[in-house]
Amino acid sequence: MSNMIDKSLLQQVFNSNEFKAWLISKRWFGDKSSLSTLDFTVIINYFQILSDNIFLIIIRITTTGYSKEYFLPLIRYERIQEIVEPTENNRDLIVTLTEKTFSKIVALNTSDKIIDSVLSLNLLEAEYCAIFWKKLLFDKKISELFPSMNLELKLYDDQFENEEHLKKARRLIEAGLYPDKYDLSLELLGGGNTTNVLFLLRIYNKKTPDKKPDTYVLKSYKEYAERIEPRTLYVLVKNNFPNAPKIYGMVDINGKDTIGILENVPNIGNLGDIYWNELNQMVKSLFINIKVDYSHLTNKETINDMIKNYCGESLKVSKEIGIQIKNLHKALILKGDSQYFKETINSEEYLLDYTNKLNDVVSDIQHNIKKNTDRAFYTSPKISSILIDIQDIIERYRSEFDVGEITIQPVHQDLHMQQILFNKVNDQFNFYFIDFEGDPQLSIEEKKSRFPIEKDLGSFLRSLSYIKFNTLLNFIEEKIIDKKKFEVPEEFLFSIYFRKSAKITEEQKILEIMMNLLNSWEKKLMSKIFNPSLKLHFTLIKYYTIERALHELDYELLFRPNNIIIPILGLKEIIDKN
Repeated sequence: MSNMIDKSLLQQVFNSNEFKAWLISKRWFGDKSSLSTLDFTVIINYFQILSDNIFLIIIRITTTGYSKEYFLPLIRYERIQEIVEPTENNRDLIVTLTEKTFSKIVALNTSDKIIDSVLSLNLLEAEYCAIFWKKLLFDKKISELFPSMNLELKLYDDQFENEEHLKKARRLIEAGLYPDKYDLSLELLGGGNTTNVLFLLRIYNKKTPDKKPDTYVLKSYKEYAERIEPRTLYVLVKNNFPNAPKIYGMVDINGKDTIGILENVPNIGNLGDIYWNELNQMVKSLFINIKVDYSHLTNKETINDMIKNYCGESLKVSKEIGIQIKNLHKALILKGDSQYFKETINSEEYLLDYTNKLNDVVSDIQHNIKKNTDRAFYTSPKISSILIDIQDIIERYRSEFDVGEITIQPVHQDLHMQQILFNKVNDQFNFYFIDFEGDPQLSIEEKKSRFPIEKDLGSFLRSLSYIKFNTLLNFIEEKIIDKKKFEVPEEFLFSIYFRKSAKITEEQKILEIMMNLLNSWEKKLMSKIFNPSLKLHFTLIKYYTIERALHELDYELLFRPNNIIIPILGLKEIIDKN
């Protein structure tokens, strides 16, 4: 009955409310808020059968005045053991794959026998199975059919002067030509909490089983669109920049980069882990009992001592990361390149244009909020007033900027702490910058633009604010809210800032003391990050900090509406300081 599963059948299934709800549940699926009514159409734009039960699919989501495409390879199975390798056949993986599966009973009209047949259709994102990667990357029979499917596997081995990376790039070719000589294993990266799906691929040579495998990161770009990351990584390799992953290859579908094969850089986590772990350890150690008097933590010297004692690694990496960001910006300039260069431009014209774009972002946010008038606290008039006030501050920064010219160049655009991996060898930190896909809120043409380096610094500093308020939320959930009353930490935090009562409670006093400690922590780390050699315009940093907070708010409205309290508080904090 499997031969009856074709593009036409899947097109019908994709437009069922069950499948649409399954799509919206995916981390990579955008515009969750505006599409939550399921009032949209799913169109299959590209459909190829990779093997009996693996389908390469590009879908387009359309509704009135809206269209977006996604890469959605699917694998169909009757028994889940059919699609896992022997080495993958363990309980935890089976449970994970089962949970991620979309299942639907489909009625098939078999006209030849004039009877109706029923099919149990189980569909899973194919990237989660090693068999998909085996077929796509290392099956010679399938690769010979690539031209007929408008597929291309591009390898970037010509860029490497380093023999080690040259061998790793060519190992991909060998494994494709002689698949019987190699084994491979797959491991999900990022806990599935990344917008694009990431996997660690290990390739073992069967002749030397005791030798360490070659490792790669496979990156499935879920939004089907033109990309800037492959070219940016290529430029960093050409400039011998050691702190970013090398790019080994790319799979194109219909001429668009869709799957990346990248270097697996050694790391033990992302930079945010250091800040988050130390800050939360400090809070948990200092605020054990909410019935205790914590007034001693209002003393400036005591606060500095606490930060020094609990956040030693945070202080150390803060001192180093500013220089690393400076080195990254140097490496993003490629002599003679028509895109990767820097120039000096008139600041008044540039900021006027950029201010208009930010005002458009504010308008979009206001529109999205109005569309969801039934949603919790963020429909409050006080939120609307924040957006109005922030527009006034943007205009003030623009009009008061008194430097005639600014330098623009390629930058990371989306530089937050999860985009910086770290490794620690002999008490020394090594950093790796990842995800050079540009600002997710910008069009491809805007992503190709150049910006002042302050854009990256403003973006990076917002990470500190995110960690600060998330730490506060965690404390409220663990120590403050009454779980019997089904109180929500976000609502509680909103009440503290926007519904202040005449009487200050004991809990509010503790949170005020804690907030003072967290603000001091943030200020201390910022002073370490801003190395004097960076030569920055601090007004521009404030300008781009606002931009980042607005983009965060817009992003959370689209992807995670319940999380918008943090960018809202970030904007309120900026207003209060001004």
